[in-house]
Amino acid sequence: MPLTLVTGPANAAKAGEVLGGLRARLDDEPILVVPSFQDVEHAQRELAERGAVFGASVLRFDRLFREVARRAGHSERVASDVQRELIVEQAVRRANLDLLAESAAQPGFVGAAARFVTELGQSRVDPARLTQALRAWAGGGPRARYAQEVAAVYRGYREGLEAAGLADPELFAWRALNALRAEPARWGATPVYVYGFDDFNPLQLDALETIGGERLCGADVSISLPYEPGRVAFKAVARAHQDLLALGAIEKRLPPLDDHYSAQARAPLHHVERRLFEEGAASERVDAGDAVSFHLAGGQRSEIELAGARLLELLRAGVEPGDIAVVLRRPGDYASLLEQVFGAYDIPFSLDRRVPLGHTGLGRGLLALARCAALPDEATADDLLAWLRTPGLLEQPGLADRLESKVRREGAHSAEQARRIWESDRWTLAELDRLREAGSDPALFLAELERRLARLFAGPYERRAPVLLGHELDDPRVYIAARDALVELRAVVDADPRTRLDPRRVLDVLGELEVHLGEPPQPDRVQVAEPEAIRARRFEAVFVCGLQEGEFPRGASPEPFLPDEDRREIARASGLVLPVREDRLNRERYLFYVCCSRAERLLVLSSRSSDEEGNPQAESFFVEDVRDLLAPGPRERTRSLSEVTWRPEDAPTAAELERALAATGPRVEQPLPEALTSAPLLERLAARDAVSAGALENFADCPVKWLVENILRPDELVPDPEAMVRGQYAHSVLQRTFERLREETGSRRVTPENLARAERILLEELREQHSEFRLSPQQTRVRAAARRLEFDLLSFVRREAVRDGDFQPEHLELVFGDGEKSEPVELEPGLRVRGRIDRVDTSDGMALVIDYKSAKKTDSYKVASWESENRFQAALYMLVVERLLALRAAGGVYLPLGSAERPRGMLAKDVDELGSGFVNNDRLPPDQFREKLAWALEQVRATDARMRGGELGCKPDSCAWNGGCAYPSICRCES
Repeated sequence: MPLTLVTGPANAAKAGEVLGGLRARLDDEPILVVPSFQDVEHAQRELAERGAVFGASVLRFDRLFREVARRAGHSERVASDVQRELIVEQAVRRANLDLLAESAAQPGFVGAAARFVTELGQSRVDPARLTQALRAWAGGGPRARYAQEVAAVYRGYREGLEAAGLADPELFAWRALNALRAEPARWGATPVYVYGFDDFNPLQLDALETIGGERLCGADVSISLPYEPGRVAFKAVARAHQDLLALGAIEKRLPPLDDHYSAQARAPLHHVERRLFEEGAASERVDAGDAVSFHLAGGQRSEIELAGARLLELLRAGVEPGDIAVVLRRPGDYASLLEQVFGAYDIPFSLDRRVPLGHTGLGRGLLALARCAALPDEATADDLLAWLRTPGLLEQPGLADRLESKVRREGAHSAEQARRIWESDRWTLAELDRLREAGSDPALFLAELERRLARLFAGPYERRAPVLLGHELDDPRVYIAARDALVELRAVVDADPRTRLDPRRVLDVLGELEVHLGEPPQPDRVQVAEPEAIRARRFEAVFVCGLQEGEFPRGASPEPFLPDEDRREIARASGLVLPVREDRLNRERYLFYVCCSRAERLLVLSSRSSDEEGNPQAESFFVEDVRDLLAPGPRERTRSLSEVTWRPEDAPTAAELERALAATGPRVEQPLPEALTSAPLLERLAARDAVSAGALENFADCPVKWLVENILRPDELVPDPEAMVRGQYAHSVLQRTFERLREETGSRRVTPENLARAERILLEELREQHSEFRLSPQQTRVRAAARRLEFDLLSFVRREAVRDGDFQPEHLELVFGDGEKSEPVELEPGLRVRGRIDRVDTSDGMALVIDYKSAKKTDSYKVASWESENRFQAALYMLVVERLLALRAAGGVYLPLGSAERPRGMLAKDVDELGSGFVNNDRLPPDQFREKLAWALEQVRATDARMRGGELGCKPDSCAWNGGCAYPSICRCES
């Protein structure tokens, strides 16, 4: 009985039938074929548990084809996925596409073409047969050009394989089977057992027929197929069933069984397996008991948290982690969330996921290095930093942090700018030069990149000889995947000189490379998997999550090459039968049936009522199909989007209980900062010689602001704010303009007569000083910012030219107490101040203090607001001028540079020489004027004393320049 087909529904003991036959033939060294690598490991463990440790081999189909080739004496190099896609890309380029040219320029075209040629290979279609069939289908009509281009791509692909000395896996299997058919006796009597499949492609069917066919090898082949005639759930498997019978397989049908379910769950779980999707099933309902449960959550996080809490209940009840499966249609979409939630709940789990190379630490560093070396005009400073931050590259990782600080402060954007900053302080980055020099030769570039990869990988482990476990194995997986890709690319380049592979394309290939990460399924871990990965196993508990319309069942996706209707027409026109896509809904129904039939004790179906933003989401109709089989009132657990914590009685972990109690308990106010307590710091504050005007102003705004900006003074990681640089630039330009104006005219005052000269001087100073001030870290904004400043300053000097009054600029950027050229000014015994005054205008022994403001409005600086807003800077400068310059203070105003608004501040009402360009409400009689100065002196005295004593407090309304708190993480003050 060479070909035996064992069929039956899930849980019909098909595994026992097939594996029992395998154990009985151990002396013949049987081969067991399973779908995936995870199934290989599980089958090996299961066979070992049942005494079949030696004698049997467990393989996937690709390894079976290699075994066929070995026995048939066939050998050739097999192209990897990376090599295949590169050869497809070259074939697309050489095909000179016209009709498909626009599609070929899209990023996904090469990948779609690679899947299409794989499908053709599995169907054993050669380029000549495809060309003939497409010509018969297209004729001379409008489809002829399309048919020619599709055929040209496939023909070019096969030519590219030949030129590279490679065969793709399908062509290799095809040729290996041909070699075995030529000498069938070389297979021997080795029996083959096939378990866990629900579908077979033509090549796999060919292998089963070749090995088991009576007129060929004649070996015993037993195939397990989940199938039951007439069941809606198995409609997607019907085609495979027909194909196997067409090979001459003798069918052995097994009846459904329920003896593997736990006693309490047997009735509901067996009923779900037997009646799911069947017509009239809703009339036969059973009680779900504790066997079938439903979860309904608001958002993905709540859904995973509900599942996590239920998992913990099972684990604490003694269920082994390996006996639990969490099934998702696309597990990779949930990888980050699963790591966050299950990690926080200490749930051991396995998730075999694929991530892009650039999303790993090692891969990110390699790609960044290659960009910096090969694409210097495009590489950014972040690329250089990403490379330098690759673990193990720098003995002192903090050096990269210091570079980032400088890069951000200086507004450097390109990798070349960042490199210059690094090499001015550190050493030459010769690796970049070596890789760049190799870029002109693809083979040399790939070889050098491979050496750099090895160095990056070895860096963290150098001289340590570590034993890597768990997540530490991710780095070796990344290294092997990247190294193999580089070796495979180099093999194609060496074999076919026509292959164009510049550094940019190498980067694209590596960027698209996906790497397997995560823990493989183990008995001590909950298995997170897609439905196909659990179809050959049973679990005590199965959680089916993400049951949403469009997710499970998954929506249909269009076929980019030859849709199903075209394939049917090609079959009618030429006889060439290409596989058509089965009804997607039938496939999704079958996979859901698989999920529901794998549980022995508990089945949990989980869906969401909304997404994370609160938008409604439709529940999968599969959930309703199961509800229809159960009596009303099956258990349902819910968790809404608004439930940011658990109820204390439901909290799954100690940490979650603490959060729940904190949320339900009384609110605890954060203690506000009251005073500095460090004795050395207090001693330093008390002993300082003078206080700066800026520190006084900061303390008046908010003591915490003073602490950060004047005491702690942390290094900034960003360039100076544009407004600050603009102000410094404007101050410097105005200072030189007034100075040069006096040198040329004998007076610093701008008048209608010398306005043209003043404008010329100002424009010259703007140009000469431009390089000293980086107006914006974004070069695109620099020109606009410079033009705006030029307009504002020209408008300002024109306003100066028409200003009346007798005062004229005398002191510009007046510094007092800088420790070198001038001493601090003593306002009274024990109170000395230092600082800088933008401008002092004088007239007949009097002084007008002017403080430039970049803002367009200065209304908040009026004297009437000084006391309410604790604003005393202008008054302080007037006191300084009186003591430093022995001049009577006639006023202090804030002058806007960016608008024509009048200055605001305080002026002496009895000084007519000031002119008319001020607001009358800012003019005070002499007695009130002196009172306001006395008030300011008292404020300075009190503020200085509070600073010396280390007082702290929060003033969030006046801390930031535009209101609000500038340092909320330090203050923690909410009002």
